[in-house]
Amino acid sequence: MKVGLVYYGGQYNHLILKNLKYLGVEVEVVNINADVEYPKKFDCMIFSGGPYSVDQEISKMGNSPLFVKELSVPKLGICLGHQLLAYVLGGKVGKANNPEFGLARITIDDHDTILQGLKKEFNAWESHNDEVKEVPPGFFAIAHSENTKVEAMVNKDSSIFGVQFHPEVKHTEDGIEIFKNFLTVCKK
Repeated sequence: MKVGLVYYGGQYNHLILKNLKYLGVEVEVVNINADVEYPKKFDCMIFSGGPYSVDQEISKMGNSPLFVKELSVPKLGICLGHQLLAYVLGGKVGKANNPEFGLARITIDDHDTILQGLKKEFNAWESHNDEVKEVPPGFFAIAHSENTKVEAMVNKDSSIFGVQFHPEVKHTEDGIEIFKNFLTVCKK
């Protein structure tokens, strides 16, 4: 299996790579300006976090919005990547009423594929000023926190998942399970 990791300059990208390599997966970082044809060689895609604001700075994300729409492989968005998936697929993203930095308590509303094996409530690492305000058509919110109503979302038919928090950071309880769950979807 080969995973394409779209990197947006986030401070935790190296931890995503570390987690995936620990799980024995071949990972390649994808240039955001790559041709859309280039990432088709991947079994699944992960869209990382970064310092951008999706609704204002999408032009800085190169061709990656096309990867979201045109590649029919399982996708996982983390933080900014989560917001990008929502935005490009027809949801709404905007400034958070209460931006989150540091630990937040996440409550799972639906132990869908991506959240299987996690406790009903767990601590996760947050670092965001923006948030998904409304999920795209065909998506469902499956987790929330006190300040963020869409901490995780899923489109089961398309195998697209997003998490607002950072599963790659050691402060997120059982974050590795999210990667394992996603890779299980990728293998199908």
